[in-house]
Amino acid sequence: MTAVPIDHSHRRRRPEPEHRRTYAPVRRGSQPAGGENWRPLSWAEGRRILLALRIHAEKQRRKGERTGTAPRDSKGDLGGISFGALRLAEILVGIATKRNGRCEPSVKWLAKALNVPLKSIHAWKAQLKRHGFLDWRRRWVFSGREGPRGEQVQQTSNAYWLKAPLEALQAAEKILAPRRAEEDDEARWATLPPAMQASLRSMKAAAERRSDRSSQFGRKGPS
Repeated sequence: MTAVPIDHSHRRRRPEPEHRRTYAPVRRGSQPAGGENWRPLSWAEGRRILLALRIHAEKQRRKGERTGTAPRDSKGDLGGISFGALRLAEILVGIATKRNGRCEPSVKWLAKALNVPLKSIHAWKAQLKRHGFLDWRRRWVFSGREGPRGEQVQQTSNAYWLKAPLEALQAAEKILAPRRAEEDDEARWATLPPAMQASLRSMKAAAERRSDRSSQFGRKGPS
């Protein structure tokens, strides 16, 4: 006996009943685009976040393991942060600082900018989010097309927010503080005559050399 397929082309699809419409977004957890609370991000703050990320990534790196390792089964293990994730963070910081905090690139655009497949972008995003340096919100927009369940919606790019854990920011502050002190010295000396500026710089350099020499030989400097 040979099975014969039944032709259902004559049947018309009935509209979806109102009580069966779910009004669900395209992806679970998505929200309508628009109304995001963008917070301006300055270049100084962006550089501070990137420095904190690099310090944190180096601390998370285990001896003998490659960067970006997946989390282990042990409780509290977040895995590593790859060099690709660092590069992704640099691009997101650049976008946010140029657009007054607004950061909503598509995954395809990021993949093209970094010349990597889409799955790499998703993996790097997950690393940054696990360690507390990135957060995002899935969004949808109306497509302008009518469907059996009403106006159709489609997924759009995510909205991204950059941040950093307090411990990582404190570690970055320890490195940035001496740099600020040196910049403050230059700012105070800017109004002085050039000869006096050169004299002050030479005196400062000599004091730093003495300090380095005393610390190298375990001696204390003059009190």
